[in-house]
Amino acid sequence: MKFRLRPVLHRMLSMCPLAWYIFIRSLQLCCLLLICSFALLLEWGGSMYENYALYRLAVALNETGQALLLISVLLSVFIEDAQS
Repeated sequence: MKFRLRPVLHRMLSMCPLAWYIFIRSLQLCCLLLICSFALLLEWGGSMYENYALYRLAVALNETGQALLLISVLLSVFIEDAQS
């Protein structure tokens, strides 16, 4: 199985403006959630007894960013297919 990157990049760069806007904004939001998650992990300090709630919040923010990115990519693909 040979994967060709050129057609995928061409298709992605020629998306309609609405699908492109959704993709870029969700990517920005995902990066913001990841930065917040990293800051919480730095504040956590590794102590499971004292700051377990911070650890769980950091994990939840990380998982939320991934789910949000997946949903927004699917939504932008649906919008792109509906417009073309």
